[in-house]
Amino acid sequence: MRNKNRSAAYAGFALFACFGLLYAAGAIQDALYRQPLTGMLLSTVLAFFVPAAFLAAVLRHGGYLTGLRLGFPGFRLKKVWFAIHSGIAVSLLAVLLNTLYVSASDLVGIELTVSIVTAESLQQSAGMTILGVAVVPALLEEIFLHGVIQPIYEKAAGTWAAILFTAVVYAMLHGDLGDFVGPLLMGCVYGYLTYECQSVWPAFIAHLSNNLLYLAILWLTDTYAAFGIWEYFSFTSVILLLLFLYLTFRTAEDLFEDEDMPHFQRRKLPVLQTVMAMALNPGFLVFAMAFAAKAVFQVI
Repeated sequence: MRNKNRSAAYAGFALFACFGLLYAAGAIQDALYRQPLTGMLLSTVLAFFVPAAFLAAVLRHGGYLTGLRLGFPGFRLKKVWFAIHSGIAVSLLAVLLNTLYVSASDLVGIELTVSIVTAESLQQSAGMTILGVAVVPALLEEIFLHGVIQPIYEKAAGTWAAILFTAVVYAMLHGDLGDFVGPLLMGCVYGYLTYECQSVWPAFIAHLSNNLLYLAILWLTDTYAAFGIWEYFSFTSVILLLLFLYLTFRTAEDLFEDEDMPHFQRRKLPVLQTVMAMALNPGFLVFAMAFAAKAVFQVI
């Protein structure tokens, strides 16, 4: 238990480092204002790869580097489709939640992705845009959060708690108080895929599907805004959501019938003790306070 708690503390400090590097990455983007996509790419590498590599090095030195889900799973086309379907379904749900939030807040428009990406940038440098906004963020975020962080907390608190806890962390790193539920649901799906497939790569596929869908929606709504596409956006999103939810559950049913997906490992600790095992360590507490300072009190 001592090793598990120490690993969880190291993971918490790595999360704080990631949060701090994300905040400091604005200086990189300001310095590369003429090449914003390059700045975003470097910022992502700095914020996620550096903490992941440092945490892995610390765990290896302490003899705790076991059970990380960075290997490639056995290839099955059904699992690939399951990852794609679930990734698109949760993305559409997040978009609809954002749309409802915008409507309830009397805001204009909806922020689908980072502001530096436009339909024009997609046309002029599609490869760099897809690489910097879709591929690299999905890869590095999944390796750090679900390939390294989640298995550490699984050992400390069990499967379901680690998936939910990592999803909360994902939402804290990606959203704010006004955009928290969507990233939280995404984090749950990506964490579930990582555990069920015993590898982070299906979660990467789902995350990549999410990012590519956002770019596609951005391009469509920006390019055809003059034709009133926003009038049909919500209706079309609901239809697509129902379709991909059906495909997700249908594929999951096939996988369970094949007995190809493991069940959660149960944890006998009480819920309160489980929460304390994950959240009440110095590293995560510092990370949580930094998030509160930025998102709640707006002092940083």
